[in-house]
Amino acid sequence: MAQKMLGIIAELKTFNSKGQVVDSEFVFKPACDWYIEKLNDYLGATKYTDIGAVIDAFGIDVAEKVVQGEVVGVERELSDQEIAEGGLRQVSCSTPFSVEKIETPIRYPWPGGRKEYLVNR
Repeated sequence: MAQKMLGIIAELKTFNSKGQVVDSEFVFKPACDWYIEKLNDYLGATKYTDIGAVIDAFGIDVAEKVVQGEVVGVERELSDQEIAEGGLRQVSCSTPFSVEKIETPIRYPWPGGRKEYLVNR
């Protein structure tokens, strides 16, 4: 039986010292802790390489909000195959789940630039 993985999705950007976007990625952060037996580790986030992958996973409405800079609450469906192959299991869940997008200065590879991150509140 498929399970739902609740979380958020956001576009995280990296800026150079002139404020120009030099990199971006779409990141899904689960609300609960999931354990991956094959990796002997916890699933922290899933990165999507392009907006098409976000549309396929969550729909055009979510993708539009994400591109506009919003942090959007979503549900990701895990198939029985994903759960079995990855050895995924939910191990804990804190409620309420609250995430904030923040910017921090960076030195490398763009001195004077800044990068966006997702942090729990």
